[in-house]
Amino acid sequence: MQKGLDGWFQHAEANGYGPHLVESGDGRLLVVERGARLLAASLPGVEGDLFFNNDACTGGDRLWIAPEVAYYWPSLEQAREDPVKWAATPPAVDPGDYALGDAWPGGVHLHASMSLRDARDDKRINLDVTRVFAAIDPPDGLPAGLKCLSFAVTNELTVNGGDDGAVAGAWDILQIPPVGTLICPTTTGVDPRSYYDPFGERHVQCDSRAVRFFIDADRRIKMGLRPEHTTGRMGYYRMVGEVATLIVRIFGVYPGEPYIDIPRDHPADQRRGGDVLQAYNDDLTFGAFGEMEYHDPAVRVGGCERRYGQSVTHILAGDDAVVCSVGAELLGAPVEPIV
Repeated sequence: MQKGLDGWFQHAEANGYGPHLVESGDGRLLVVERGARLLAASLPGVEGDLFFNNDACTGGDRLWIAPEVAYYWPSLEQAREDPVKWAATPPAVDPGDYALGDAWPGGVHLHASMSLRDARDDKRINLDVTRVFAAIDPPDGLPAGLKCLSFAVTNELTVNGGDDGAVAGAWDILQIPPVGTLICPTTTGVDPRSYYDPFGERHVQCDSRAVRFFIDADRRIKMGLRPEHTTGRMGYYRMVGEVATLIVRIFGVYPGEPYIDIPRDHPADQRRGGDVLQAYNDDLTFGAFGEMEYHDPAVRVGGCERRYGQSVTHILAGDDAVVCSVGAELLGAPVEPIV
């Protein structure tokens, strides 16, 4: 069910989720303490919520802990057997037990502690987790009439004990409504890594400048890009009535650092060589949504035990030609939807 931001605020308030409104540029953001989520975003002239959500308030931008193969199935064998049947999100991760650190007109700071067990080797890691959402300035020189909402997300993990060698990484997931195209600029022509069903001919299209990923909630697929193959930018283009919208997300990429999210068919002892950018399209198994995802390098018990990463997001809305032109400048690749 898609409400507008005010509707989601009332719903979150009625259910005790701890809502906070943040104004930024031409728009507004809704952050909730439950699950440390950036739940909704709105811009004038765009009907409804720019993100996907549901009545359980489990959409929007959330933080999960990677790798998926470690923490979201009871065992690697069951993950390989049937990933939908055996999927089980740890309650310590989502919704977690987040507390409000601070709130101000331009942002919200939330923090939690959690303990997780890696199903592959039974090692445990204890984490202190921080999330900060903050309004930021829009890009310079935007054309008149183009609406813009800009914000930064900071995710920080700190190891607070556990078994030597246990790993965890910040995994930022933004759920978005269909139908649209996710444009992922690349450093060269690449073949994305597949995590679930085959891509098919339409849903993933690649050239020398970008990978385009079609989100229509009709085919369950997930793709990944290695850090050396992405420019650290992605943009989700979608028409809402007669208004063009584009969510541009810019995140850090560090080739050579330990990215740990890998497909289920990889060796059980693999702890590096994962993807930094991922995209997901559901088939209504879990809902009518897709996802823009990025990872930060991992922390490790007995190794690097504290990391933080920050992304910047600009949401544009307006005339189609103007949105595509500005979006191409921000992304460094053409905004060309899959049709």
